[in-house]
Amino acid sequence: MSEKERLAELKEYVDRKNREIGLVNPYACTIVEGLYGWVNASDTWEGPLADEESEYTKGEIDALIAVFAGLSDDLATAIANAESGEESD
Repeated sequence: MSEKERLAELKEYVDRKNREIGLVNPYACTIVEGLYGWVNASDTWEGPLADEESEYTKGEIDALIAVFAGLSDDLATAIANAESGEESD
């Protein structure tokens, strides 16, 4: 199995896991919003502190999503470099 094939297989795995855990919408190829909506919801917890925690949680979840989405992007770049015969750092 070539390096390109191994990278493509890894990217497929990462993309599949991102879809399975709900980080990426498979139909629109966009990051899913609202994973943090339960923090400040009428049926759980409301108020100024809940607003603050909701914003904090949104930031943390967005950062985590960016890491997983970035991994897929990095693998795509590595695959493109493998196709052209360039070395990836």
